[in-house]
Amino acid sequence: MVNNKLYIFLILFCNSLILKSQQTEKLNNSDRKGYTSLNIGTNFPTGSFGSTNFNNIESGYATSGITIDFNFGYKINKNIGFKSMYRSQSNGKNISEYEFDMENFLGKDYPTGTTFVNIESSSFIQGSLMGGLNGSFQIKENIKFEPYVLLGYSSSTLPYMYMEVYYQEFKRLTTIQEQANTVSLSYVLGASTKIDLSKQICLFINLDFGAFKAKWQDVRVISIGHSSRTTEVRYYNYEQKFSNINFSGGIGFKF
Repeated sequence: MVNNKLYIFLILFCNSLILKSQQTEKLNNSDRKGYTSLNIGTNFPTGSFGSTNFNNIESGYATSGITIDFNFGYKINKNIGFKSMYRSQSNGKNISEYEFDMENFLGKDYPTGTTFVNIESSSFIQGSLMGGLNGSFQIKENIKFEPYVLLGYSSSTLPYMYMEVYYQEFKRLTTIQEQANTVSLSYVLGASTKIDLSKQICLFINLDFGAFKAKWQDVRVISIGHSSRTTEVRYYNYEQKFSNINFSGGIGFKF
């Protein structure tokens, strides 16, 4: 619900920026080669990251989330420059869908409707630091189209997960997957619409795609068998392909 409201807000915000830009007089920005900007928006998981296919071991069951960027850009000539970005992202987990699939999997040897699963999970957290090339092409007197290609590193958090399995009214199993972190190579491909409102202030509308593959080693998983009264501690390796389409808007300050 929050993400839907944010998406509607960004659409209205972008429309207001375009109307504002049409009222802005022609600006001479030849002496403004650099900028910093802050953007906020939403992201939509794609591929395995957003998949809810239980038979795909890399399905992330990820839901749409928040993206926040801090950018620095500097032009080396009229059409080419450098850009660096720090990006923070979060994505929840589709718990209801995952619980349903786990109930079917764990209860396949029991009568239908007798196995129940309750799951609590934290979110996927990603933090990226990247840099690369940034183009700049005039499309109107105060509007530029700016494509970019960025490479760098992303840290990612495997969510903490707490799962309880019931047979009828009896608790059979509790599983605790601990949170883990890793760092991976990552990239972003995208483009911005840059709207100059004055010699110092500009606004951005951004659309891009980012991806990387994370590997977590020796993640501790604790299993408690309530019927057998046993506790097992095991260590597993996990992989997840992260990929998101990101839509955001923000404000920039030129220098």
